Amino acid sequence: MGRIELSLEVRFLALCRQPGLDCRIRQDVYYVAERAAMALDLGHLEAAEREIRRMEQVGSMESRENR
Repeated sequence: MGRIELSLEVRFLALCRQPGLDCRIRQDVYYVAERAAMALDLGHLEAAEREIRRMEQVGSMESRENR
């Protein structure tokens, strides 16, 4: 569980530090990160990992939009 929690925090901070992050994308990242945190609180490790992957997808959408 600690590994997933650390992964969530590191990836969340990395996404939030991206320069020029669109407000809509930032809100999506926060929302998905909170879903992952809630899944961890409830002990649903698979759901937390799924939400972390979803958060990465949101961040990659931002990268594609900036090209």
